[in-house]
Amino acid sequence: MLTREQALALVLRRLAALGRELGKPALEKADAQTRLFGEAAALDSIGLVTLIADLEEDIRVATGKTVTLADEKAMSRLTSPFRRVDLLAEYVVEIVGG
Repeated sequence: MLTREQALALVLRRLAALGRELGKPALEKADAQTRLFGEAAALDSIGLVTLIADLEEDIRVATGKTVTLADEKAMSRLTSPFRRVDLLAEYVVEIVGG
């Protein structure tokens, strides 16, 4: 199980690593309110897919659980968990705990 703070730390660490990899310093300085996808977002669609895949691996390493973040449950939500860092962290807690 992950707390919200632990999930947020996982997401922010992965974003910082992705920012270094992509040469996007703004991702290295991301916070809970950073937009991930959509208008004025930090990532394009390929970047978001990369983030999700890498984060799924980080979750597996941290918890021993294999999860799928981008599934029908996530896509059918009124508010996408991929819109902002805080929403993604909350979704990670929900998925890992469920």
